Parts: sequence; structure tokens; C-alpha cells
Amino acid sequence: MQLVKAGYFSKTHGLKGELLLKEQEGTIDFETKVLFIDLPTGRAPYFVSSMREFKSGVLVHLEEVDTVEKARSLIGKPIYCEDEYFFLEEELDYTGYELIDGVFGSLGPVLQTDDNGVQILLTVKVTEKEVILPLVEDFIESIDDTVKIIRINAPKGLIEMYLQ
Repeated sequence: MQLVKAGYFSKTHGLKGELLLKEQEGTIDFETKVLFIDLPTGRAPYFVSSMREFKSGVLVHLEEVDTVEKARSLIGKPIYCEDEYFFLEEELDYTGYELIDGVFGSLGPVLQTDDNGVQILLTVKVTEKEVILPLVEDFIESIDDTVKIIRINAPKGLIEMYLQ
């Protein structure tokens, strides 16, 4: 078993000892049963009761951490997990892909791909104007990596806003 640094606990949440885990350069599989925490006495295993996504990280409830006071003692501590439960995030780059909208048709090639931490943003030039569109699941019709085409259905008015 090899351990990898997965992040740290940034703050408590609620009154039952839940902690907000800020992940580092990857994602913890919610199937993990044990997290290892660096303590002054050494690295100690803590069994996971539950893990769930939260707006700014992952909420973790550890078996023996059932009060805010116990949770506070773990804030800022490095968190490790078994490497089989940690996945490095691949940086997505759709630069060069053709972006096709259901209403406007081909918008042209993607000039830039940016990940702002919340969503991926694609930049294209349409009639000499820069258009920035979020690549979110609700808008994506398909992504074909073999022919480098992204088909989207942008919300009504979003593309028009840039072209005015």
C-alpha cells in the first residue's frame, strides 16, 4: 500500500464533526474507507463514515470524529489516502476542436481552453468577436475526440450577447 497526499481539512461543517476536505491536484474516490492524517504523534488512520461532494470541496465524516471540537483539531492537517483511491486530474485542452452550436452552426475552432475551477471555458472567434462559452454538461450534445468536434446547445441569448 502506497499513500498519496490528497489534500487537507480546511474547516468544519455543521455540528456533528464533518470536515471540508480541499483536494490537491486530483480527486479522492468516495469508495475509500480510510484516510490517513498527519498528527504530532505520526500518521494515523481514520475510518470514513461518509463522503459527499460540497460546493467548495468534499465533506467528510470520520467515524470517531463526532463533535466540532474533535473536528477542529484536524483542520490544516495533511490528508493521505491509498494511491488506488486517488486519481490525478487530467488537464483538458480542447484547443483546435471545432465548436458547433445547435442554432448557430459552426462557431469555428476553439482558440483557448480555460479551467477556472468551477467550469471549463472555451474561447472562439465569431465574426471577429471573441466569444467565451462554458462547457457544462447541460449544454454539451457530444464531444468527438477522434474528429475533434464539440457539439453544444448554448442557452438562448448567450452567443447573441457577444455578437451585439
